Amino acid sequence: MVFLKYPRAGAVKTRLAAALGAERAAELYRGWIGHVFAAIQPLRPSVRLLAYYDGAERSDFAPWLALADDWRAQPSGDLGERLRRGLAWALSIGPALAIGTDCLELDAALIRAAYAELSRVEVVFGPAMDGGYYLVGMRDDHRAIFEGVRWSCPETLANHLMRCRELGLTHALLPARQDIDTLADWEDYCRRQGRTVEWSTADRSTVDGSTVEGA
Repeated sequence: MVFLKYPRAGAVKTRLAAALGAERAAELYRGWIGHVFAAIQPLRPSVRLLAYYDGAERSDFAPWLALADDWRAQPSGDLGERLRRGLAWALSIGPALAIGTDCLELDAALIRAAYAELSRVEVVFGPAMDGGYYLVGMRDDHRAIFEGVRWSCPETLANHLMRCRELGLTHALLPARQDIDTLADWEDYCRRQGRTVEWSTADRSTVDGSTVEGA
């Protein structure tokens, strides 16, 4: 299940926008949506890709509609509520993972590794370097892990791990990766990838013969 927002200037990546401007931050985020979807396409059809969107109507996501098997609007509420309800939807199909669209080092191999972990533990996390996580997955509905968590802070993942211990749930951690929230995050990612910070969303990738916008 891929969490994503419509790339509207002023509504996405506000910390990045503080440094680069709202239009540029939205342009970059638009590219990241395509980048993440392109990276996980090799999982199909063995994994069902669900898009969990916010910020616009489904029709506004037309450039990416073919890259997921189903689309559903996120409900109102905090991140915990949206995760609880989204994972309930995904878990009705089978063991489920939730990812976002701001970790550009996420790929099909990491998703496969997460599913492998779920064959032996009940919950899996992909730690982000800022104390949060870029992936959470479970094989059954353990929604209580989202209760009493402080969101968007350096203790977010630690709070989840404490909840797992309190609930007696086994868990595993994937390799740490970096979410991109700030200009420093973006510059660091570009350096590691050998890109310039001017990386343009005019770049395009091909997935199964189709062009992915902004990939």
